[in-house]
Amino acid sequence: MMLQDLFKKIIFIFLIAFQIWIPAQNSSGIHLDIRNESRADKAGILDLIAVLSSEAATSFKGKIEIAVPQGFRNISGNTLQVDIQPGERLFLPVKIVVSSNAVSGDARLIFRLSDLQNKMAAEKEMLYTVAENNTIRIAAESPVIYVSKATDSVEVRARVSNLGNRKQNVTVVFKIPEADQGNAFIEKKGSIGVQKDSVFVFRFMPSRIKSRSTQLSVNIAGFREPDREIFGSTSVSVQNVSSVQRYEDLESTAFSNFTKNSITASYRHAGENLDMYQLAGSGGFNLPSGYVFIRGNIYTMTHQSDPIVNNTYLTYKRENNEFTIGNINKLLELSMFGRGLEYAYTSPDKNKKIEAGFVDQTYSLIERNSFLKYGYGFYTRGIIGAQNASRNIAGTYIFRNDPYEKARHHVAGTDLQYAFGKDWKTNTKVYGGLSFYENSQSAKPSLALESQYSGMIRKISLNGNYFYSTDYYPGNRRGILQIQQNFSTMIFKDHYVYANIMASHFSPKFYFYSNNLNSSNIRLDTGINFPKRGNVGMGLGYQYQEENSNSYNNFFNAQPYEETKQLKTQRLTEYLTWLSPDKQHSSILSMETGLVRYPDNDKLQYQMKVSGTYSYRWLTVNGIYQHGSYFLSEYAFSRLMNKSTPYEKLSLSAFVNKNFFDNQLNVTSGISYTNDVLYGKSPSGFMNLKYARDRYALYLNSSYFSYSSGSFTNNFFTVEAGVTVNLRNSTLDPGKKGDIKAFVYYDLNENNIYDEGDKEAAGYLIMLNTISFKTDASGFISYRSIPYGKYALKQVIQQGWYYDETEFTVNKHHYTLEIPLHQNGTTQGKVTYDFDAKTAVDFTPKTGGILFNIYRNDQLVQRIITDDNGEFASFLPSGNYRIELNKNSLPSNTYCERSTDTFKVEAGKIVHVEPFVIKVREKVIRVKKFGG
Repeated sequence: MMLQDLFKKIIFIFLIAFQIWIPAQNSSGIHLDIRNESRADKAGILDLIAVLSSEAATSFKGKIEIAVPQGFRNISGNTLQVDIQPGERLFLPVKIVVSSNAVSGDARLIFRLSDLQNKMAAEKEMLYTVAENNTIRIAAESPVIYVSKATDSVEVRARVSNLGNRKQNVTVVFKIPEADQGNAFIEKKGSIGVQKDSVFVFRFMPSRIKSRSTQLSVNIAGFREPDREIFGSTSVSVQNVSSVQRYEDLESTAFSNFTKNSITASYRHAGENLDMYQLAGSGGFNLPSGYVFIRGNIYTMTHQSDPIVNNTYLTYKRENNEFTIGNINKLLELSMFGRGLEYAYTSPDKNKKIEAGFVDQTYSLIERNSFLKYGYGFYTRGIIGAQNASRNIAGTYIFRNDPYEKARHHVAGTDLQYAFGKDWKTNTKVYGGLSFYENSQSAKPSLALESQYSGMIRKISLNGNYFYSTDYYPGNRRGILQIQQNFSTMIFKDHYVYANIMASHFSPKFYFYSNNLNSSNIRLDTGINFPKRGNVGMGLGYQYQEENSNSYNNFFNAQPYEETKQLKTQRLTEYLTWLSPDKQHSSILSMETGLVRYPDNDKLQYQMKVSGTYSYRWLTVNGIYQHGSYFLSEYAFSRLMNKSTPYEKLSLSAFVNKNFFDNQLNVTSGISYTNDVLYGKSPSGFMNLKYARDRYALYLNSSYFSYSSGSFTNNFFTVEAGVTVNLRNSTLDPGKKGDIKAFVYYDLNENNIYDEGDKEAAGYLIMLNTISFKTDASGFISYRSIPYGKYALKQVIQQGWYYDETEFTVNKHHYTLEIPLHQNGTTQGKVTYDFDAKTAVDFTPKTGGILFNIYRNDQLVQRIITDDNGEFASFLPSGNYRIELNKNSLPSNTYCERSTDTFKVEAGKIVHVEPFVIKVREKVIRVKKFGG
């Protein structure tokens, strides 16, 4: 009974409270509702409608107060005035901007309706989910840094801004170019709070070679941790602003005429009594018209009467013409090596090229023997489509007088390269030879054909190489038939299968002696590579090899060049690869096993080879064990050594390549051991040290080799020391070049002439194209060895003075330029909004990017745009101007009643233009009444 009485009392109190609460909420008779009419194409803007309905008998006046969390902003203010009549329904638009710093998650927007006495009449709450924002921005605080001395330290500052709504960890990487064309990477780590900035600073001293350059770029990249996701990048240009600079091609690449100038001197001691001294170097320099490139190499050895000078030549290039004198090394169908000269011409579009040369077949430039003693030759070659890698054709003619063969050889032919679509490419060569021998009155013709192709048939990749030359063909490949064909494709999506076939026959012949050399090889490799399982890869294959040759008949007690000896084998191959999860360790193990039939032995014999490689960062270890001869040469040497047991070979090696002291010192070292009938027991080792700085490099190389077979032992030790001096690098230009000398002065009387009353501008920054200069004490700058062409003088406003931008053409060796400076004034202004949120039509607020045109004497002189704060600034010479707002840059449904204004600019003063007021078009508010 007591519990029932207690329960009745609780119900009674609750009913009384409920009856009291209901009148408190509805006593005003005003109902408040919030409608969300936001659109997806207006990200970050909430379009809401506050709907008020009156069921009261009297009118109601009050206000709606809107409470929003941090990161939300009500465009029309946080208070809306309300005046509603009985039975009326009122619609009030509300625009709320969701800023990027709004905290992620659910945000509560509260709307409270109260009367004039601040008594609450109604309340509504709206939930809005803010998506997580992890936006980060990186920017250089100073995109351009000016350096006037080679000893100046450079400070690079990168500002990282967390524009998101959560704390983030970042890594900033600075990439700094080094003198050896490599790069140094410096990492800085940090943590950035919500809507906070952090500045990452790196200081460095440019290398002396780099500091003499007109400019260098420091590239900066930002990574979001822990996934190392890149969120942005920027760069800083470090510019040399000395008053005198030399032209450099800032776009130089591996395909440009960029040259590293250096000289190397070395000493080498080999064995017990051999000493060699060597001097080598290369480099180039520009001339007023064209450039010169020189390469040299000279060395002398103990007991050598004359030094050897080879790989030494001088090249002069002027526009489309190129002349070379010295050692000529020409890899043609019939190669030419020796002293000579060459001329080449390239068409202006670089699509056609012709070259011709004469070569004396002498190894050293300072050979004492008479000129042409060792033979001579000349050649010419032309190509159409030199810049087209897929379609071009070339023709070549070569003549050589060969005193060794006592013959005069003529070789001519054509090369054709053609692509059929994107999958098929072919390269065809056809060459014919005609030889005249001293002991024969008739001409001896010869022929060489070659075809290469690659392509796809469905998913099968094909490529092949076919070559044939007659036995007396005088070219580099004489008496050869070679067929090579490769197939590969993917099956079962991730299984790779392949087949490679190679067949060759070698039988060169000469009229001046008989050798009847005859050799042929056939080899087939086919197999399958299985997909990786974790970090392990695997493959299986089959090999067939057949070798026939009469080259080793002396080893088999047979007559030279009579019947051929044959070695035939079939093998199974397997391999395994492994890569550690951290990619620091890797290894490969392969095995070949099979049966072989040797010459003079019809019985099949077993052979095998096992090889393995292990790598860990800077360490590599190799091992090979072979049982049985794989080639006729190995079998022949075994017979020569009267070995009745099968040929065996063991080879072990280990190599180290590591850098120390910030990559300035490189150590490369290795040891190896080989044991077989050909090399005997042969341990060897080497160690190479190289210490490199900006201007020089020192190196020390040493090697040791020991050979021991039976009672014979030979030890051979070599040591080499050298120094390389790096000279100033250059970008070679084949065209005409000139110098610009400019005089900069303050034009105080505004007549664009340097006369009485004007003053030279010392220490003023001038920009030509992208190169900055700082004038010397007399107001001069000098830009040397620049290619003929157009150049732009670009504006750099400073200290209240400016110069006019202009373009000019350098077409003579000495170009002079006067740059008058005029004092400017500053004009500032802004745009503002004025609208009624209740009656304004739908629009998207915009303050940045509004365009203004500035006119002087009805001539357009400048275009400026507002920043994100709606402000703008302009720097102009003294005078009267008119500014006009470009109405096309305004947001939709907005207008400006006063869109133009005039102002006067005075030197050294700031002019404030009256704000331009942007208004919003209004809409008709529909009012519906209900009741009698």
